[in-house]
Amino acid sequence: MPAETDVLRRLTAATGVYRGRGDGPESGPFVARMVVSAALDGRAAILDYEATTDSDGLRHVEHSVLVLGGGGRLELHVASLELPGMVCFTQRSPGHFTAYEGPLVARIVLSTPRPGAISYAWWWSRDEREPREQSRADLFRTG
Repeated sequence: MPAETDVLRRLTAATGVYRGRGDGPESGPFVARMVVSAALDGRAAILDYEATTDSDGLRHVEHSVLVLGGGGRLELHVASLELPGMVCFTQRSPGHFTAYEGPLVARIVLSTPRPGAISYAWWWSRDEREPREQSRADLFRTG
């Protein structure tokens, strides 16, 4: 597979439960959990992600599907309560998914820095500036 689809190949080859910690200027510290599943004979990865804190409990939930789109780019289709429905983030460079729909310019940075590890970050800006990292979780496979 070409480098553009590496993250999809790596995720579908390393399914399971990932846990870790996260932090960021918007989120503050949290505990993260992601369940990675393969679908369509490895042509799609399903990512179920949640973030919790001791003080607030469950703070964020996402259900996402990573798939090769019709235009030949990876697409990350994300549903969460903070979004206005399913939002399509398109990969612009390896692991960098951008959406220009809605009121915020948003980006998701998804990488597999080494076997058994996932880095998952949300970037956005509330004004006209370039998005910046607001929340990042570093997760490690636990099951």
